[in-house]
Amino acid sequence: MASEGSAALAVSVGARKVLPEDVLLVAVHGARVDLHPASLDKACPVPSTPSRGGDKAFAVSDGAGETVAESSRSETAARATIFARVVSLMNGRSGLRPEVLTLLCDMLNNGVTPLLPKDGGEGPSLARAVLGAGSCLFKGEVRPLLEVLSSCELSPLSTLTGREGSTLELGRFDQIGTAAVAAAAASNAIEIADGVAALTCEATRANTAPFDALNFDVRPHRGQIACADRLRLMLDGSKSANSTKGDSTVDPEAISTIPQYHGPARDAIAAAGRSIMTEFNGSDAGPLGVGDGCVQPRDGKQTELTATFLTEAVRVLTSGCRERSQALQGSANGASSCGGGGDVFGVEGVLRELQSALAEEMALSVAVLRQEEEKAAAAAGVSSKPAKGGGNQPPQSGAPGGGVDTAGMSAAQIAKIEAKRAAKAAKAAAKGAAKKEKKKAAGLGVGCAELKQRVAPAGAAAAVGADEIAAKIDPFRTGEQAMGPFLCAMAERLSNGGAQRKPKIAKGARDFLPEQMRVREQAFTAIRNVFKRHGAVEIDTPVFELKETLTGKYGEDSKLIYDLADQGGELLALRYDLTVPFARYLALHGVGNIKRFHIAKVYRRDQPNVQLGRFREFYQCDFDIAGNYGLMVPDAEVLSVACEILSSLPIGNFQIKLNHRRLLDAILDICGCPPEKFRSICSAIDKLDKMDWAEVRQEMVEEKGLAPDSADKIGGFVNGNAGGAKELWAKLTEEKKFGDHPDAVAAMSELELLFKYLDAMGTLQYVSFDLSLARGLTYYTGLIYECVVVDGGIRVGSIAAGGRYDNLVGMFSASGQTPCVGVSIGIERVLTIMEKRLQEERGDKGAPSNVQVRSSSVADVVCAVCVIWSMEFLVLLASCFLLRPI
Repeated sequence: MASEGSAALAVSVGARKVLPEDVLLVAVHGARVDLHPASLDKACPVPSTPSRGGDKAFAVSDGAGETVAESSRSETAARATIFARVVSLMNGRSGLRPEVLTLLCDMLNNGVTPLLPKDGGEGPSLARAVLGAGSCLFKGEVRPLLEVLSSCELSPLSTLTGREGSTLELGRFDQIGTAAVAAAAASNAIEIADGVAALTCEATRANTAPFDALNFDVRPHRGQIACADRLRLMLDGSKSANSTKGDSTVDPEAISTIPQYHGPARDAIAAAGRSIMTEFNGSDAGPLGVGDGCVQPRDGKQTELTATFLTEAVRVLTSGCRERSQALQGSANGASSCGGGGDVFGVEGVLRELQSALAEEMALSVAVLRQEEEKAAAAAGVSSKPAKGGGNQPPQSGAPGGGVDTAGMSAAQIAKIEAKRAAKAAKAAAKGAAKKEKKKAAGLGVGCAELKQRVAPAGAAAAVGADEIAAKIDPFRTGEQAMGPFLCAMAERLSNGGAQRKPKIAKGARDFLPEQMRVREQAFTAIRNVFKRHGAVEIDTPVFELKETLTGKYGEDSKLIYDLADQGGELLALRYDLTVPFARYLALHGVGNIKRFHIAKVYRRDQPNVQLGRFREFYQCDFDIAGNYGLMVPDAEVLSVACEILSSLPIGNFQIKLNHRRLLDAILDICGCPPEKFRSICSAIDKLDKMDWAEVRQEMVEEKGLAPDSADKIGGFVNGNAGGAKELWAKLTEEKKFGDHPDAVAAMSELELLFKYLDAMGTLQYVSFDLSLARGLTYYTGLIYECVVVDGGIRVGSIAAGGRYDNLVGMFSASGQTPCVGVSIGIERVLTIMEKRLQEERGDKGAPSNVQVRSSSVADVVCAVCVIWSMEFLVLLASCFLLRPI
């Protein structure tokens, strides 16, 4: 049971949570179990709760009959069960004396395993064992427990109280103990499966394009991403993969879908492991019993169901492994079974079956690669036979060391010289074989070459069989010789610089070059100056907020919010925009009237598009007016600010499309749309700038569930009703399309006043009235607008947007609503346009330099430097020699 050197291993109980590999170490490899002293004292207080046993002493006859060897559990299962019982009792307040737990640990540490029944609870047998009754497994033999304890200088307890007997008798830990062992082995198995699959890709010269990261960006399943990452690391630098040499007999489906079944299996194994270890580390907070105030014994249903999922995940890996083996050998012959072991909810049995299948697949891959190496060596004229006149010839007489004079030496001295020469020759031969093997493996990926060397060492004369490989890839092994931890460590090493990696930036993010930063600085300066000119003050808020602050404020876009895993227990998320944090800021600080601007980064889990200026991390420049002002006055000023900023930047012609949310709601009401569908139908209407009316109508009817006649009526309003602000307003008023609907009348009145203000400010020329503008965010209550570039050669979507949100602050404050209106400048898209125009103007010329230099004397240069430094400009200080641009 115990592996070599396992006595040096130790697992501490009570100081931290037990991990799956800890259970594997104790149950399979005989690691020592140490009880944390402080936790032991806490777990064994003097009990005050009455138990089923009362104060009556527990007698050996009170338990079940003695367990016989034929009906007992395996040694691994029994040790896992005892360890699970000790951990559970240590994590609670069991009421047991410390001597009980200490004795159980001493048994484990000395290799004494009491016989536990294969079927039924182990509690009675454990209670009898601490009293020295029954039999045990010791050094592979079944012997009387009392005799073995005496030989190990351990003393059984003389008595157990009724409370202690009840605590040990109740509850079943056989399931959770053996399930934890299986979970640890399955975690090793998935790592081994990924490594074996990578070696198969080498042997079959597989096309690795299906493993590219781009394939998993659209469906980012963690398990699939992890598997594809491992495959790419193992195959990095391979000359076999993606090669068209030789005849390939592999069905691409057997290889190309490896992440599609390894990934879900990895996720299922990880989830099962977490569930099992949560149960394993669960505490019994008081004496087990059946009365009030007692912790009810666990029934095992959680573990049993979890083990079922674990079993299915392992079977999926086995099925995929068999298919790859069939592809390797070009036939339907399955791999023979290797190894064995008891059945732990079916998990241990299927793990052994997987081990056998992986060994067969790896043996086939190694054989194929060896044949390829031999062909390459033969083609290069390399012979594997020893050179003529080599070291196999006997030495000359009188010179046994190859020329060393042995005259006058004793037989012992001659033998010593010959032994040294033989050892030296063997070492040189091994070194030469290793070099030859390294040269042969030069075509493999760096990870695959290392894995192949481990299972089939350089210089091995005979082919490596499946049985030999099965012993090396045993998922139940741990330590330096275990294949699972070895592959994990290798992947960590390769991913952290052990192999040359291609530099890559996260999708949806970007780096900025110096010339790009100059453009950004100009834009930010212009925007900030306009904001300050209108009397706005700058604020800042955290980049992350409580998730409850952000949830539900963005309608259908809420799925684009980035969630954060916080160790403190709070559910956090990265801010999606700057508006909701501003509303929270107003409510929290009780701010009254304020003009504020905020320039900061926001984050959206959107599908990025560099050409359209759509990123996952980007800046927004917000200007908002909060508080009570004259009707439509702040709205007009916000629009005027947007026009001032956009007209001051070199982006060409732009247009501000404008609508009113109350007017849009009135249209939907008039057309018979149910109120509960208003927001979802608005989201569909907002797509009219990207889709034609037929597609939008189809979405409304088939996906949103709107009646066809209502959709047709909506189309009569929003389809094609866009134009000059005053002109379209006059047309709609004259046609009386909205009748006497109160919301429509109020909205049209506000728009009339707004257009007068904008005309007086000289910005109405940039505004168009568009009934199809809906804006998907749910917090808008009045005016809504967005800005677009109208030059035909540039398509980047909206470059600014905003509206009125009078009710948003009230969601965070019970004191009442605070009217707000604002605009957000999508600076990334603006900068994309500016960069394109700058490139067009500059053509092939290089970026302009910020440094201007001239020849001058040292004294003049020093004086000039002092002046320029005071003006906060960059300067290059040089001597009187002629300076050249750097």
